[in-house]
Amino acid sequence: MAAGGFPLRRFVAIRISRAIEGAVHAAGIDGTVEAVHRSAMNIRWAGQLLAVAHGSLGGLPNGVLVDPPVALDQIGLAPGMAVQGDGIALRVPGASMVVFLRGAVSWLPTLPSVNGPRIEGRVERAELALELAASQAPRVGLGPLLVGMVDEHTSVGSLGRAAASSLAEVLDALDDGAVERATAAAIPLIGLGPGATPSGDDLLVGFIAGLAATDHPLARAFAEGIARAAPGLTTSAAESYLLHAGRLEFSERVQDAAAAVLTGPEPGLVRAVTATLAWGASSGADLLVGLLVGIQASAPGLADRLRACGEERNVAL
Repeated sequence: MAAGGFPLRRFVAIRISRAIEGAVHAAGIDGTVEAVHRSAMNIRWAGQLLAVAHGSLGGLPNGVLVDPPVALDQIGLAPGMAVQGDGIALRVPGASMVVFLRGAVSWLPTLPSVNGPRIEGRVERAELALELAASQAPRVGLGPLLVGMVDEHTSVGSLGRAAASSLAEVLDALDDGAVERATAAAIPLIGLGPGATPSGDDLLVGFIAGLAATDHPLARAFAEGIARAAPGLTTSAAESYLLHAGRLEFSERVQDAAAAVLTGPEPGLVRAVTATLAWGASSGADLLVGLLVGIQASAPGLADRLRACGEERNVAL
């Protein structure tokens, strides 16, 4: 038994995001466990949130990916525990856990623009993905909004109405080149909905990724505005993802989904949509709403379509 009263648990880091590797490899930094889940734990570290997660989750903008895939919520980890770093390893003495850092591959979370189709082709691809998503969308979170954007007789629910109305205002403002107005219109989405990463935040991450992947001229300015607005308005985990999105840094899953929508063969698109919808109870659906709207942000009539969902004018009386 190790000092923490638990068997010593040794993990090996396999990938580290370049966005955080400087802080992770710095010696003499102490942190605190903030949350523990089955496949990941969050650590408040050097003024930011660091995630130690199973490699199966794919690259995270704030993540250290580890092996072996032990259930992290079953090995004595608890919020408030001290975390120590010496540049060689991260240690949680209270749970007798050590994560060795040497040998980990450096992973780049910055999302490049995808050399995909022109606006007409992007709209066609996004609409195909939307139809695929609507056919298997969950009934929670923004799943109903995915359906409502395809089926005009479907109610999107109160959460969907709020998200659709804000998104329509954002699109109008971006179309006018008014990035500050777009940011102000998006602020009600920050922290919207329940959960560790509320639906509105997942939507915004996806939306910014869609803008970035298609090289929208206001993508970076809008992303930076959201990052400045996020602190204090949502959960710690969601705030961290929005802060990274503000630097156009996204998880590997988000990057793969954007590439599949824009350039992948149709069978790959089907698999990507299904895989994305499987993230959490509704996180994948929430993110897909934003991603698919962001990819076709300049499409004529899209804002009016979202407004119809927001006002439930899409529902036959």
